Amino acid sequence: MEVLSKDLEKINKLLTQLDEKREEILTLTRELTRKAREAIFSLHRGDRERGIQSLEEARRLLRRILSFREGFPNIYYAGCVISAQAEYVEAEMLYSILSGTAPPSFEDLGVEPQAYLQGLGDLIGELRRSALDELRRDNFTRAWELVDLMERIFYELSKFSLPEALTPGLRHKVDVARALIDSTRKDILVSEKSIRLSRKIDHLLSGGTGD
Repeated sequence: MEVLSKDLEKINKLLTQLDEKREEILTLTRELTRKAREAIFSLHRGDRERGIQSLEEARRLLRRILSFREGFPNIYYAGCVISAQAEYVEAEMLYSILSGTAPPSFEDLGVEPQAYLQGLGDLIGELRRSALDELRRDNFTRAWELVDLMERIFYELSKFSLPEALTPGLRHKVDVARALIDSTRKDILVSEKSIRLSRKIDHLLSGGTGD
């Protein structure tokens, strides 16, 4: 019984340590998610400086999370890490697109492949938001460029036909992306038609005044 008691004591210490590390990584992933969302919000508002600051903080948090990969893989590969990394990917990719820089790879970012795919899937929604912002500025050229980018990302993601266990949530994100692209195209076409009609009316009214 003495041997058993020592074994159980050892197990208790190990599990207690795991629980402490689990709580630590949960806190870090929540913070990473929050900073990534802050970056996205700031970038959409045109506050580039604040967006970069939030991204820098997110990068520091990601590095701390990555330190768990070797020592505590069973905690690191939990769902919360992938979800938080996906939010981070979304923010980094949006920043690169709005800044006109080359998009980073999953290796550049130091994230898991599944997180990269999920982040790209969600990025399409953020690009729709950017396209609508361009519409409000009557910048149709840029809006169509963003739609083209949305379609290219969608096309690449739709090539994946792996099991859900390997690419969790990706199939659903691709389905949602298709609907978002169609809605964005429709919004731009309607807006363009409205502008043309408005200009035609202005022209006719101007001509009538001249008579």
